[in-house]
Amino acid sequence: MCYHTSLAVSAPELETRFSATMPPDLHTGPQYHVNAYAFPRYPIITRQQPDGFQGIRWGLIPHWVKSKTDADKLRAQTINARSETIYEKPSYRQAAGRGQRCLIPVTGFFEWHTDGRKQKYPFYINTTDQPIASIAGIWDDWADPETGEVLTTFSLLTTDANPLLAAIHNTKKRQPCVLTRDQERAWLHENLTEKEALQLLHEPYPAKQMQSHTISKLITSRTEDSNVPGVLAPQSYPELQGQF
Repeated sequence: MCYHTSLAVSAPELETRFSATMPPDLHTGPQYHVNAYAFPRYPIITRQQPDGFQGIRWGLIPHWVKSKTDADKLRAQTINARSETIYEKPSYRQAAGRGQRCLIPVTGFFEWHTDGRKQKYPFYINTTDQPIASIAGIWDDWADPETGEVLTTFSLLTTDANPLLAAIHNTKKRQPCVLTRDQERAWLHENLTEKEALQLLHEPYPAKQMQSHTISKLITSRTEDSNVPGVLAPQSYPELQGQF
């Protein structure tokens, strides 16, 4: 599953790429490592407002959640959503049915490979044909019953892995629903049907249009800042020699 992304570009680059306006306080500089478990405020483009980025928190809270305690518990379980079941699962089906679709911009993402000794090795993956790509997501609004504050949140969608990601993410064999430019337009189209949406999400991004390399374990450090350029730097592991 995908809990870590990179958005290592400036706000003007994002505005140009998506023909959308960035609020001045939203994306103030490159983000080399974004950790979903921090529930960050992420620059998102929704179907309802395609010409402007919105700051939406990662970790979807369905509109029907009754308390902040329940919301805090559930959002850690809705960072990702299996695209095949978004029209069925209670946490997502109303948002999906209402067409609350969104684009999650990325310059890459991170996954871990597990060897036979249960050792984990971090990889950085990005697209070769899109310096800035996007991942399909869905969003929802939740009103805190105690304060009345409305919190907008999103979930990142996943699908079956292509051969590259299946080799890397070998325990789950899943990958984010990375979109082509044509798929972006379709995902944000007002009249996209459930059948069309599921077909669009079913096809994983082609492995031949992706690249990957191993990185250091700085990304999991509890003592060092991982939101630095060095988190993307290649690092080799002799025990993986010849496997990738």
